[in-house]
Amino acid sequence: MTDLNRTSQYLLLYFRLYLRPRLHLPCLYLLLPALATGLSHHALADSAGQFNYEALGWTPRSQLPAEQAEALPEFCTGAYVVTTPVALDTDRIEAEADQGTLTRAGEIELNGDVVFQRRDQLLKADYAHWFPEQQVANFTGNVSITSPGMTLGGDNARIDDAQGDIELNHSAWVIADRHLRGTAEQLGSPQDQVLEMKGATLTFCEPGHNDWDIAASELRLDQNEGFGTAWHTRLRVAEVPILYIPYYRFPIDDRRLTGFLDPSLSVNGMGQAEDIQIPFYLNIAPNLDATITAHHVLDHGLLWENQLRHKTALFGDGELNYGILADDEETGEERSLVNYSQAGRWGRHWSHEFLYNNVSDEDYFSDMNPSASVYRASHLPRRGLVRYDTTPVKATFLAESFQTTDEDISLSNRPYRRLPQVGLTLTPTLESGWTLKQTVQATRFNRESSAVIDGNQQTLSGRAALNGDRFLSDTRIAYPMTQPYGFLTPALDYRYRSYRLYDAEPTDDDETPTFGAPRVTLDGGLFFERETSAFNTDYIQTLEPRVLYAYSPYRSGQEDIPAFDTKATSVTYSSLFNGDRFTGGDRLADLNQISTGVTTRYIRDDGLEQFRAGVGQIWYFRDREVNINETESDYLERHTSSTLGEAEWNPNSDWTVFSFLEWDSHQDYFRQQRYGVRFRDEANHMLSLSNTRTESRDPDTETSYNTHQLDASGFWSLNDRWALFARQLRDLKHYETGERRPEDPVLESLAGFEYQNCCWRAQFTYRESSPRSSGEFSTEKRYGFMLSIQLKGLTTLGSGTDSLLSESIYGYSRRQYHDY
Repeated sequence: MTDLNRTSQYLLLYFRLYLRPRLHLPCLYLLLPALATGLSHHALADSAGQFNYEALGWTPRSQLPAEQAEALPEFCTGAYVVTTPVALDTDRIEAEADQGTLTRAGEIELNGDVVFQRRDQLLKADYAHWFPEQQVANFTGNVSITSPGMTLGGDNARIDDAQGDIELNHSAWVIADRHLRGTAEQLGSPQDQVLEMKGATLTFCEPGHNDWDIAASELRLDQNEGFGTAWHTRLRVAEVPILYIPYYRFPIDDRRLTGFLDPSLSVNGMGQAEDIQIPFYLNIAPNLDATITAHHVLDHGLLWENQLRHKTALFGDGELNYGILADDEETGEERSLVNYSQAGRWGRHWSHEFLYNNVSDEDYFSDMNPSASVYRASHLPRRGLVRYDTTPVKATFLAESFQTTDEDISLSNRPYRRLPQVGLTLTPTLESGWTLKQTVQATRFNRESSAVIDGNQQTLSGRAALNGDRFLSDTRIAYPMTQPYGFLTPALDYRYRSYRLYDAEPTDDDETPTFGAPRVTLDGGLFFERETSAFNTDYIQTLEPRVLYAYSPYRSGQEDIPAFDTKATSVTYSSLFNGDRFTGGDRLADLNQISTGVTTRYIRDDGLEQFRAGVGQIWYFRDREVNINETESDYLERHTSSTLGEAEWNPNSDWTVFSFLEWDSHQDYFRQQRYGVRFRDEANHMLSLSNTRTESRDPDTETSYNTHQLDASGFWSLNDRWALFARQLRDLKHYETGERRPEDPVLESLAGFEYQNCCWRAQFTYRESSPRSSGEFSTEKRYGFMLSIQLKGLTTLGSGTDSLLSESIYGYSRRQYHDY
């Protein structure tokens, strides 16, 4: 034997590595692509036998760079520092040690700070014994291995390159980029990117804080497939087992994995499990998956739900949601839900959308609370739409019908089917700034004229019984002129309608009415700016007057045609400048009016629009004759519309104060009032308060119809650990004697708190509601408790409170999380 100093033995080993078969270490290709973590050669275990994770890259907050330490939440005590060693440019293995011995048999013994490197992969130990002929190496004393995304440490290790195997004993391991760590009595790698452990643990908690972990007799992490499997698994809290699972399979990256998903549970005020959901996910194919959920609903029974999702080259993305309760414990009936949606593109210009809904009864959504996100309304749409879109041609083919779930809606108030509707729009390019738009559309409208609704036979008669075909043609030519100081757009439209009406009782009315009318509009506005200051702040103030003149002559006979798809335009500030009173194609409004409005804005130097206010009104030069609702004929004789005003004030980028008012100057009352304030900052502080009131008065009967609600919500982080949240929707309406009212003015409310640390997050929620039934309030009141516990990086146990808070609290969906 010959003793070598560090320099000479390094050169000899380097030379010998190229004469002997190279040692390829399978441990250097383990688990999860990420940056490698550099290791300082500390002792891997302390005197008490606890692993020293600082040797595996863990760095306390006090030793982190200032920028990285400030980015950590206050409840985290450190982070894994990720560094990448300078990679070698070939597959050669370089080794060094304080002292080396080379035997005549070719064996190599290395002592003191032994380091092996291949590319960006490192192996360190106190002692190494290398048998090149057998391609076996033994390492002892503070063994550590670094590979992309993974660091390992153990008392000793054995590598058998001939068998492609590695074995570490009494080891610890870390996946730095996922904040995942664990221990193993025995650790092996039978193949690249696969790790097998016995007597293993796994946790996302910080070193020294085992709030929870998973302990398993055997644990296998497979990067090739993207999942881990564990046998004889115990979920432990403070190392005390609380749940046993004989076999557990879980993902270790973002790839989809067949297995059970997070269960959810909600408890009512009586302590009963009101809603239990246990979903099972099936990864059928790369473009096909399904989620089957066993869903137990208190007082109703076991509801089976299935969600099937697919992706195809021809039909795009689709989703089928299906739920069935074979025998409802309360009603004794079968109850079900079917929802299918699909959308996609065929080539560059063709696209389609399909939607189908069917529900067994109107109370299904409120009773079953289906887990899938399904369109909920009184009229569930069933629709097929195909589009062709290119310049300058756009074409659509639509077939649409509805299922009306609310049995209190009379047959005459139910929507018409469109079977089918074909539309074509042309927008050719013209010279000299002119624009031309031509739209043609043909539609067949029909609906049932007789049906049994809520146990009563209803039969339509007169105009309500009419079905029909409609041909629509709209032509528009305009000359938009735009300058930095304003705009002016003169436009001329010609709108034509032709019908074939049928299915009514014989009358003398024209069954094939046709009519058309031109419409002239002149839309203009100016932009004035000036520099100003207020409260020691410089602003650009704008003054933006706008005027729209619209004229269209009256065409008689429209009142005999059903409003197949037509409604009055919703009253908003922007509706002042629509130049029409209706949406849809069955009414050509007679117009001779000027819409006037003025808006002012205060814009800070940094671009923040700190204040905006606008006020406007329509001035009528003659009474209107075309209408849909005859009960509002009084409004057609007024010389002005309601006065509309809106304002928004942003004291800073976090606060918003807003309002909208509609003032009826003829009867001196507010038809609409909306006030509100919102706050949201980057520190998880969110507040929202809005007051909404609507009122309409019948001048003949002096009857008033109104709603008045207050909606308040908030999520407030007291610090990084603790947060409070609440929401209440309250009915403020004043009810007359004998008028049906809710049992409680609180229509819906919830309150709760959140606690989190670097390891887990919990939310406890109390919720109550007075559900509506058929558009009015019932006397039933529901209340319950929800608990959700998130084991960070792994799973969430309990009810889905995050989705509930996203729906209830403004800004919650954009909150800042600390997760892995």
